[in-house]
Amino acid sequence: MGDEQFDPDPFALRTATGAFPVDDVLRLFADRRARYAVVYLADHPTPTLEELADVIVAKDASVEGTIATPADRDRVRIRLYHTILPKLESLGFITYDGETNAVTETDIPPAVIDALGVTDRPP
Repeated sequence: MGDEQFDPDPFALRTATGAFPVDDVLRLFADRRARYAVVYLADHPTPTLEELADVIVAKDASVEGTIATPADRDRVRIRLYHTILPKLESLGFITYDGETNAVTETDIPPAVIDALGVTDRPP
């Protein structure tokens, strides 16, 4: 997750969700950290919970112009574990192994990634 900028397009997301519950997808992507997670997962399909938390905290700090603290990282890790990853798994976008605390498989539809408006992905 470099310097890419993304601005979700709700109409494109509605189209991209296909068989997925549209409201669930839109609700999930209202959370910027969920968007950061999906963008990272698209390029790194099997991260650990710790790796994903580190990336999201770093992105947050970069966007906000702050320095991430261990408390920030803990909050993000907890949100990933209890909210974001279970929602992504219920949508079928990932498979998460709670024993190893790692994403073991990622299957995010390309249309969903495109709908997030990521600008540094190759055409």
